[in-house]
Amino acid sequence: MTSPLSFAFAAAGALTAFYALRTLKLRYTIASVCLGVAALFAANLITGFLSFRMPVNTFTVLVSAVGGIPGVVLLHVLSAIFGAQR
Repeated sequence: MTSPLSFAFAAAGALTAFYALRTLKLRYTIASVCLGVAALFAANLITGFLSFRMPVNTFTVLVSAVGGIPGVVLLHVLSAIFGAQR
């Protein structure tokens, strides 16, 4: 049985490969995906001290992988607006 996190990484890898082959900017795409996922975990670590945690699931990992750092900011803003974590 696979975990949602491994599925998210596989899907992010497939999206990365598709985008990179389409635009031929492989290094930039891989760096953006890595920065997005790292930003999600860093933001989760930092905001954990403020008792506000973003759940790490398939959706959040995919949004952060595809959107990069702006995707992570978008997730946090939407979570703050709609109050997903109470």
